[in-house]
Amino acid sequence: MAEPSLSTVKRLFALSANRCAYSKCGCPIVETTGTVTGIICHIKARSKGGPRFDPKQTEEERHAFDNLVLMCGRHSKLIDAEPKTYTVELLREMKAMHERHGNLELSQVEARYAGRLLDDYRDLYITTTGDVTVNRPQKVEFKQVKKTVKITAPEGSIAADRSKRNYVKHLIDRYNEFAAQQPGRKFSFAAIYSDITARFGAKWDLLGIEQFDSLCAYLQQRIDCTMRGGINRGQGYPNYSTYPEFVAKYERR
Repeated sequence: MAEPSLSTVKRLFALSANRCAYSKCGCPIVETTGTVTGIICHIKARSKGGPRFDPKQTEEERHAFDNLVLMCGRHSKLIDAEPKTYTVELLREMKAMHERHGNLELSQVEARYAGRLLDDYRDLYITTTGDVTVNRPQKVEFKQVKKTVKITAPEGSIAADRSKRNYVKHLIDRYNEFAAQQPGRKFSFAAIYSDITARFGAKWDLLGIEQFDSLCAYLQQRIDCTMRGGINRGQGYPNYSTYPEFVAKYERR
């Protein structure tokens, strides 16, 4: 039976900061004792008949990072019980908002938590006849250590360069800040991420480093074209730091 890979679950756990993705929830996914209380949720259901199931998805896509989000037990049940309210678009926006301030570093104990989360997923979805079987709970102890485990970004990608990754996030956050202030328009924090993917053919952090300048120019143009951006330019105020300014201010402390 197909399932999310361990690297995918580690990435989810790292970017979630061990918190439920539901707006203003903040419940932990794994308690400090090692007890798993959260769930790996599928935005589009993992099997036919489930909420938001998409028959056009491949098995690989169903268990990929983009189709998964971590939620506490209460909210995982809520989103699946009310699929007309919690649409694919809303859950994607919720996921993007929740993960945008995350990072790709896990301590060793957090990496173990992610592994325990995957084990719990397997316990929940062991099935031979279409019925779900939940295995016997297990008690697990974790010792705190100072070593860290890094989830390696693809070599040659923007995500692999810390300064460039942080600068792009600075531009995305600035665009969302300005765009959210425009009156008379329906605003979505997740829209810019979809726009980037549509324009450049991949998620922004997975783009090759050679596309960094083009991506920055695109985001800077989007910022300048907002109402707030136009006002700032008219008054002689900068809308964002340049890359060298950003590095000098934030990356060399």
